[in-house]
Amino acid sequence: MEAEEDVQTVLTQETHELADILGYQDDALLAILYEMMDSRARERLMRPASHRERILELLSYFRTADPAICRQFLQMVCMHCDMPMRLESRLMSVAGSVTSDPWPTPARETPSLCDPEEVIENNSHTLVDEYIPSQGWCVKRPRIDHVESYKAAVRRFLLQRWERVMQGVVTEVRLEEAWVSLRHRTHVRPRDRADGALSPSELLQGDEEGTVEDRVTVHALLGSEAQVTLLLGQAGSGKTLLMHCLGQKWTQGAFPSFHLLILLEFRQLNLVARPLSLKELLFRFFLPPEGGEEECTAVLDFILENPEKICLIFDGYDEFHTKITHSGKLSSPFDPLCPLPMAELISGLCSRRILPGCTLLITCRPRDVTDLESSVDCIGELLGFNQRSVKEYAEQYFQDKGLNLKEKAVSYLLANHHLLTMCYLPALCHICCVCLDHIFSSGGSQLLPQLPNTLTQVYLQILCAFLSRCPGSSTPLLQSHRAEVTLLGRLAMRGLEGSKIVFLSEEVPPDLVDFATKAGLLSQVDLTHEDGSKGQGYTFMHLTMQEFLGALHIMTSEDITEAQLRKKFNVKTRWTTKSDPKTVFTDSLHLYVCGLAAPACSSYLLQLVRGVGAVGWVKKRLALVRKLLRSLAMSTNLTGPKVVELCHCVQETQDAQLAREMVGSRPCFELRNITLNPVDLDALAFVVSSAGVGIGLDFGACSMELECLDILPSCQHIDFLIFRSRKYDDRFADKLSCILPRLPTLKRFEFICGNLTDVGAAKLARALESCPQITELNFSDNSLTDRGVREIADIFPKLPSLASVSLGRNGCSLESIYILLEKITSSPSIQGLYAEGMKDVSVLFVPSLDMKCSKDKTGLTLSLLNCRFTTDQMNRLCQLLARCPGLSVLDLSGGDFNADTLKALTDSLQELNVSKQIVLNEIPISIDGLMVLTSFLSVCPDVVQVYISLQEPVRSSIFFAGGIEKQHPEMSKKLCLIGCALRPPHLDHLCENLTDCSALTLLDISNNSLGNKGLKKLLDLLPQFSTIQEINVSENAVSMEGVVLLADTLCSHRNMSEVNVSHGGKKLFLKFHSSKRIQSEALRTSPDMEQDKKLSLTHSDIQPTDMTRLCRRLVQCPGLLKIDFSHGSLKDDAIENLLNILPKMTSLQLLNMSHVQMSTDGVLLLVRSLIDCQRVRAVELRPQGEAFIKFVNMKAEQATCRLTQYTLSSGDVEKLSGILAQCPHLSDLDLSSNLLRDEGVKSFVDSLPSLRIASSVNLNDNRLTQMGALYLVNTVTTCEKVAAVEVSLGTDERSLIRFEQDSDCGKTLSLRECHFGADHLQRLAEILTRCAAQLVKLRIRNNGLSVQVIEDLVKQLRCGHVQRYISIEEPWITAEAAVNLVSCCLNLNPNIHTIRVNKSTVHITLDECQNPTATSGGTSTDMSGSLATVTISLVDCAVQGHHLVSLQTVFQRCVLLQELDLSLNSIGRVGAELLCSVLPSLASLRILSLESKETSEDVVLLLAEGLLQAKSIESLNLFGHVITDRGAVALTRTLQNFPRLRTINLSLCYGWTPAGGLELVRGLGQCLSLEGISLDSVQLDEESTVCLAQGLHAMTSLKRLNLNNKVTMVTGSPWEGATLVLLASLEGLRGMEEIELEGMRMSDKGVEELIKHLPTWTGLRKISLSGNCISDQAGERLVQALTTCTALEELNLSRNNLSLACAAKMGQVLPTLTHFRVLDLSENEIGTKGSVSISKALISMKYLTKIHLTSIGTSELAGLADSLAHCVCAEDVSFAWNDCGDDVAVKLAEVLPQCQKLRRLDLESNSISTIGAEALARSLQSCPSVEVIRLWRNVISTSDAQKLRQREKRLNFSST
Repeated sequence: MEAEEDVQTVLTQETHELADILGYQDDALLAILYEMMDSRARERLMRPASHRERILELLSYFRTADPAICRQFLQMVCMHCDMPMRLESRLMSVAGSVTSDPWPTPARETPSLCDPEEVIENNSHTLVDEYIPSQGWCVKRPRIDHVESYKAAVRRFLLQRWERVMQGVVTEVRLEEAWVSLRHRTHVRPRDRADGALSPSELLQGDEEGTVEDRVTVHALLGSEAQVTLLLGQAGSGKTLLMHCLGQKWTQGAFPSFHLLILLEFRQLNLVARPLSLKELLFRFFLPPEGGEEECTAVLDFILENPEKICLIFDGYDEFHTKITHSGKLSSPFDPLCPLPMAELISGLCSRRILPGCTLLITCRPRDVTDLESSVDCIGELLGFNQRSVKEYAEQYFQDKGLNLKEKAVSYLLANHHLLTMCYLPALCHICCVCLDHIFSSGGSQLLPQLPNTLTQVYLQILCAFLSRCPGSSTPLLQSHRAEVTLLGRLAMRGLEGSKIVFLSEEVPPDLVDFATKAGLLSQVDLTHEDGSKGQGYTFMHLTMQEFLGALHIMTSEDITEAQLRKKFNVKTRWTTKSDPKTVFTDSLHLYVCGLAAPACSSYLLQLVRGVGAVGWVKKRLALVRKLLRSLAMSTNLTGPKVVELCHCVQETQDAQLAREMVGSRPCFELRNITLNPVDLDALAFVVSSAGVGIGLDFGACSMELECLDILPSCQHIDFLIFRSRKYDDRFADKLSCILPRLPTLKRFEFICGNLTDVGAAKLARALESCPQITELNFSDNSLTDRGVREIADIFPKLPSLASVSLGRNGCSLESIYILLEKITSSPSIQGLYAEGMKDVSVLFVPSLDMKCSKDKTGLTLSLLNCRFTTDQMNRLCQLLARCPGLSVLDLSGGDFNADTLKALTDSLQELNVSKQIVLNEIPISIDGLMVLTSFLSVCPDVVQVYISLQEPVRSSIFFAGGIEKQHPEMSKKLCLIGCALRPPHLDHLCENLTDCSALTLLDISNNSLGNKGLKKLLDLLPQFSTIQEINVSENAVSMEGVVLLADTLCSHRNMSEVNVSHGGKKLFLKFHSSKRIQSEALRTSPDMEQDKKLSLTHSDIQPTDMTRLCRRLVQCPGLLKIDFSHGSLKDDAIENLLNILPKMTSLQLLNMSHVQMSTDGVLLLVRSLIDCQRVRAVELRPQGEAFIKFVNMKAEQATCRLTQYTLSSGDVEKLSGILAQCPHLSDLDLSSNLLRDEGVKSFVDSLPSLRIASSVNLNDNRLTQMGALYLVNTVTTCEKVAAVEVSLGTDERSLIRFEQDSDCGKTLSLRECHFGADHLQRLAEILTRCAAQLVKLRIRNNGLSVQVIEDLVKQLRCGHVQRYISIEEPWITAEAAVNLVSCCLNLNPNIHTIRVNKSTVHITLDECQNPTATSGGTSTDMSGSLATVTISLVDCAVQGHHLVSLQTVFQRCVLLQELDLSLNSIGRVGAELLCSVLPSLASLRILSLESKETSEDVVLLLAEGLLQAKSIESLNLFGHVITDRGAVALTRTLQNFPRLRTINLSLCYGWTPAGGLELVRGLGQCLSLEGISLDSVQLDEESTVCLAQGLHAMTSLKRLNLNNKVTMVTGSPWEGATLVLLASLEGLRGMEEIELEGMRMSDKGVEELIKHLPTWTGLRKISLSGNCISDQAGERLVQALTTCTALEELNLSRNNLSLACAAKMGQVLPTLTHFRVLDLSENEIGTKGSVSISKALISMKYLTKIHLTSIGTSELAGLADSLAHCVCAEDVSFAWNDCGDDVAVKLAEVLPQCQKLRRLDLESNSISTIGAEALARSLQSCPSVEVIRLWRNVISTSDAQKLRQREKRLNFSST
């Protein structure tokens, strides 16, 4: 009997939850359950109309049925229904047992249907038994009476409130049909259990968010064991109505465990500003006791003593003004009579510090959940209507409005997808019904009225519906009630800004109250004030209506500025934090603002906006809202909630362009951890569909009802769909399977991290068969078994576009791999299978369209990693693999194999037909296994490599011929056995296995245990390896004895080419020439010719005895030998032993000593090789860097020695000098960077006369002072063969001595930044005196010389037997100082031939003296005699007119002066007048240059008059002057008086009008004797140009013509006709030598005209046509025409449209021009082939000095670089902006030493890396003439550039 009671009791207790679960089951299951009832009960079951009522009747039947039938029923339910684990465990425990539960759960009281008062009476004994303390009945009876009396009053009060709330409610409220998604935040707490233990069914597992999600009804919410529950719901979801319904149900006897239920509203509590006590909260703002203070005290005591019997409901926390925070404890011990701040009081209740044990239920909107979630037991979110509920509600609403209207409205509502999704929110469902009622009622006979498309439009209709209840004019409703609507909007906005939903009666005007209450927009509410007094207040019909009216106010009120609108407009998020400020009442305000910005709402807004400019004002306001939305739509950093909210906003505007911009800024909508309802999905669908482009949806742990999925098909253009959460299970998959076939563009589908089982996978698989576009599937991290994998695998052939499927992290076994392999044998589209254990399983495909072209190339790849195989399983695997077509790669790495399993694999190897590779990484292999695998090289012809490394990590692979690109007709094979513990005995077995392997080229047996013994055995076996090319024997404990053995073999073995040993034998490589290569080379040369050999012994310490043994072996080497001892260390004895044998090593070509540690004495010993071995060609030594000794086959004619970066003392220098003195053929000596200092340099220069050096000595960077510089300068007097000395003590310290074999050529001295003191200057003067007779050039730059020192120098070097050149640069030589210096020098030395000052440098040339002693003996100077000076120049040195006064007397003495240049100064009027005054005395003046830097127009006028007295002038330069019309006339008159004028430069002159320009051109035309004319960038009109052409035609002596950028018309537009006229005028001018026509935009017509003249210009030396529009064909013809110009030296064709044809023609023509010097082809698309033509031409152009090939359209310039080796005169080369790589830089580094005159190399903006830059830096050591290599904008890091710059100053990485 106990068991019977137990099963029925459990069913009774769980009835409501089971009803909830069965309500979601399909009809088929319910039909099965109905069949278990008897026929009479089934007939009764058909009577209830409601679906839920039928289910409750079903459960009621089984509660009273036979216990066996009841257990059978429960088993059936558990088997077919998904339910929480707790419930399933409980039901199965009773359904399958025959004995009772040892701890039966007491049955709850059945709610009584009698009067509530009777319930109180019937249950009063329970109160007495449980709550009366032990003092006795007589004492406590009055208290109990008070409590019962108050309880009865509460029941009556809650019923009254329920009746008021239900006024206007359409349908009955059924708590059992109001669903809540419940999440327990912590484990539930046992309430009524004495031991407090949790049952196993209560220990639920959390999902990925750390919560347990369940579905219960609101009715069951208070029946749970949670003490504090937070119920969330959107505005309008029915929270308040349901809370009152809970109160009503309690009055009817539900929830008997609660003796008091107290319902409080936060909107009421907002009116309280002062602190309240608990007593005041309960009895003032809920229900005051009727029995006075005595009853009040009794009830309060009862509540305090029995909190577990109390239920408190707080409704609307989102309306609460204050943000609740949770502190650790109360500010003081709790006193129910002590007032506390409201927030602290609520917080104390939530955290159980007040009334611990009571049940607390709080409702709020989801936004405010963060304030409370830390203190609640569970959080429930109220779910909205489903489609069935919407239909029932709508039918009930229209029940009394006529059948026709009901059917029409309900059908339209259900058919309109958008309105239907709105109705899932109960309040919106009611509003939509009202809206439809209004539309259909006012639509007249219209069959299909215009339905609203957005929520905002619905509210506009609702507003009109309410306004229609009030009388008005015939005008539109909004316009008719404009004033009232405006006031209501202002009131609503004031409430929103002040967080107010309740307005006091004094806050609302009476007229407005009457209007709004009559319309139904305002409702009256009863209020309780702080003092307990009652009052009246008003609220809007719903919060959403308040927000709508507030939005209407924003969009129509001129009081709201644009700035205020921007501030109020923001997109809400559903993710809030505790630190966020509490904002209320703004959930939908922004949505309505966006909706009102839709075009459909403009007419409504215009009804509310007054004024003439209303239309424009409304348009401006709408545009502002769209602009704000557009900025949000383009943002890419919005979170998922904000994206959803933005979708709502865009949907409200109905703006498709906004939708496109939103989708265009993000390829995927990622939504994480939020609750999505159908309205959200509908908004998302609008955006995606309106955008019209493909997009992805990624749902991660988002809670959504299954009905939300029905909306997905309306999201057109979904490219991929991702669901990731444990919330998504088979039910979800079942629903989804109905949706997927309706997504035609779906390409990628992922259902990951979910609860998908085989059942759900089967349904999804069947649905995916209808998705032919699918390319990617992912079912990872679910609960699939092998059966589920088979279901998915079965659809592979049915998806032609499939590219990949992922199935990892499921409950699969190895059987799944076999299933997939079986599919591979029948599905040719499968390209790869990857499995890592069962964690990651993926299948790759080749789409059907690409299969033919792709799979043939890639083959099938199978990776089965970390899989455990038994022998039988391996055999089965091999059988399946043998059937797999096109198997390319098989990877079994990480498998747990035993010896038998591995043998099973190797036995089947030849049957597998693998084409590329088998990988067996991380699998231990024995020595026997190694030998088996090694034998495959001989046994299997297709095996080309066996690679086994048993070091960590273990790597093993077998490579096949299909995976090797065949570069040679014969296949080579490789064997690598690394770290396999091989010993000498194993080599015999190894060689035996390789006997039949005739193509072995690589053998790697490194990291084994062979030792010297094993090495010797290997060398003995070498004859068996006829094709071997490399053997790696590293890490085999080989000592120096083994190295000596290798040296012996290197000399004796014909094929061995290199022995590479490093790190004391740890690294050891042997390289060989192949036999066929030797045979082919022998056929081409002599059959007796030996091959090159190389021995490398690096990173090793070589002992003297080892050096001797090693070198003696190498003496016998027959071929050319290279030895490398780099990065090692050598003692002096070892070096000496090496030198003793060095002369005997006749085949030695190179000895590499880079980075070798040795003493200074050892270094000097190596220098002795220059003496001891006559074959030494170069010795280059440095401690860190490249160091070597190079040899030639015969005796070296010249030798070089570079000894750098050491620290050499004076003694070391003496030793070195003694060694070098014995070397008779030394060419160059480099001792730079040796820290010689002054003493070392003195020691060296003292021995310099005894040294026989042919070319130069480099002593750069030796820390010299001024004294050391003088030691070097003095060598010009002490050493007869010293031709030049260059010394610089600046940052770039430079010291260079050059020698000449011919001693009669004179000596050169260059001093820079030496800053000599007085004593130093005196010694310098003495040196200069001693070498004065031979000194021909003296350059002094920035040495701090004063004017007195320069004057003394000029006096001292008055003249000599040869012409002498002096150059002095000092920063003070400028302006007046420069003029005075020129004057002083001319007065001191009458033999000055030319004196020029350019900026701050003075250049003096002294004539050869016939009798030098006559002028050098005395110090007096004749100030009145004439001077021999022919040139005076002061250019760009800031000279002003008044500075020239000191030169006036000098000019008068310069009777022979032929050239005067005062260009680029500012002489002004004063200077011009002074110049005019001296011109008559300059009778020999032929050249006058006055290029201008000023804008004065007086200069030309004065000069024109002054020049009338200087008729000897032949060249006049007035570059850049301002020439007005007056000046043009005056200059024309002057030109007519210049019969000898040969050249004139008027470039960049300006200031004339067209008339003045014509006058000037006419004057030029009369100068028929002109040979050179320059009119660069002048402005001439058409008439002047024609006149110029006529004048040019008459200048028969013309040789040089510059018209660059010419004939820019005064209108600013070029005139091609003028260009042709000018070119035509050149006919007959046979003496043309230079012509510059740059920037004239000359077309092919101009070129053809020019070509006509070229045959007559046989003396043409320069032609420049850059910046024109010359095509490739015209350029080709031009170059062909140049063949007649045999004197051509310079050709500039940059910035044209030249290409291959022109370049090819140049390759033919340029080599024939023997005088050619300069070529510029920059910025032409020459291309790779064109560059080849140019490079071929360069081979014959040995006199070329300048070549610019900047940006010529190719990066392949290595050939051009190689050709520069033939251009030995090249000075300036540019390969910039060509994207050249390191190959070009390396080739240039090889070529540079051959270009001995190169000064500048431009490589900027290429792709040269540090490798190329380092090669260039190294080559600069051999290029003393190079001044700069530009490397800006290359791929060199800043740090590397700094290092290279420090190492070589001539590398320039900057932009300047």
